Amino acid sequence: MDRLEQLMEKQIEFNANLLKMVQKDAVGVHAATPLHGITGIFSGAGIENPVVSAYIRPAGLVGYLRRIPTVNEDPRFTAITGFTAPDGVRPTTSCADAQSGYMKSCELTARFGLNRMDTKEIEMDKTMLRANRGDRTDLVLLGELFGLSGASPDSIDDSNVLEVVTKAEMVTAAINIERQIMGDFWTGLVATGSFPGLDTQIATGQLDARTGGACPALDSDVKDFSHNDVCGTTLDIVEYMSMMAWYLLHNATRSGLDPVDWAVVMRPELWFELSACWPCSYLSNRCQTASGTNILTVNDTSNVDMRDAMRNGMYIDINGRRYRVILDDGIFEENSSSAGSSLAAGQYASSVYFVPFTARGLPVCYMEYLDYRKASADVALLQGKENFWWTDNGMFSWSMTDRKWCYQLHLKTEPRVVLRTPQLAGKIQNIMYSPLQHLRSYDPDSVYNFDGGVSLAPASTRFAVWMPQGGR
Repeated sequence: MDRLEQLMEKQIEFNANLLKMVQKDAVGVHAATPLHGITGIFSGAGIENPVVSAYIRPAGLVGYLRRIPTVNEDPRFTAITGFTAPDGVRPTTSCADAQSGYMKSCELTARFGLNRMDTKEIEMDKTMLRANRGDRTDLVLLGELFGLSGASPDSIDDSNVLEVVTKAEMVTAAINIERQIMGDFWTGLVATGSFPGLDTQIATGQLDARTGGACPALDSDVKDFSHNDVCGTTLDIVEYMSMMAWYLLHNATRSGLDPVDWAVVMRPELWFELSACWPCSYLSNRCQTASGTNILTVNDTSNVDMRDAMRNGMYIDINGRRYRVILDDGIFEENSSSAGSSLAAGQYASSVYFVPFTARGLPVCYMEYLDYRKASADVALLQGKENFWWTDNGMFSWSMTDRKWCYQLHLKTEPRVVLRTPQLAGKIQNIMYSPLQHLRSYDPDSVYNFDGGVSLAPASTRFAVWMPQGGR
């Protein structure tokens, strides 16, 4: 092994050990990702503008919902579920006592979750370091890091993220809390410290919040596609979605809640496959002979035109009504590893949701959050010594701890998703699809999350009379 190889091995070992030390977040140790300086990830010689973002941002339903501040810890949402059958005997004379009955109601409730993220510890006098005059600080970001999910603080953007260490650390914390909320929004469970996710609320078995009694009048419409192909013939996706849309519309019109603004929500991979076969299936639905032969032949461009219009306009026509489509990659997806024998390699399964936004113009599905502004009277008594502040109309709160020249920022929010009318919501679960290629994911735990690179760049080798033999 020659001298250069030995030096390179020593450098790699040193950088690995340094990275481990930095990631420990020990008190008093600068642990933030270095942007510039000798190990800065943007300090490489000859870096050209712009710096391109290859980060896949999450997108989903959260960004479409209203965000409402509140301080009510245990809200109650009441619905009239029906009227009992009259008791007594039907009278045969006008002046005899007649039968009478009772009105019935059911209460639903909601619960806050807790979403928390921290920055790495930052040492003030390390943030200003530059490797040398070739360490450029005029870099420009091409792309965006925020803007699609609606689950991140609006008060923070990605400006100066390539230069200001504290800003970069705040952006990292905000992105991590955004990704956490995206997962909680659908699959969150109280047992994990999350708010109850929408997937657990669009369900049957609804209970009265006060008594625990069953409230079947508020049950959602839940159907199982049994891991059949979305474009297959064993089960017909047009039949399932048409029946669900009709059932939910019946609930709305017969209870006086129409018009309802619904959205059809699904994963982008499922939408691409569904939209490919929907035009033909929709146009030829029930156009079959007794033997199952399709008597309708579509041989012009109507299928392709309808498919392209659906994809570009993000809508789907069901029973002559047009529903907007929202893609959400926070929806849980099964694969061959998690679903066992139900799915083969290259097959996936997830759900299609019908989510009501408003009923008769009033919001029935929305986000609430604990309003930190309401603590202002108590905070005022601290006489300027507080080390926390709120942003985004009280939805997010930042705090700071410091130790001499080191400091760390902490971010939290306590949101919840509220579904006032679960009887107007539905889901078709276990729909299988086999895309030619799976899309990249924002989720760091997904096998389709691709990042790469380093959080600590290797320092260039230096030699000096005062350094140990071998340089560093």
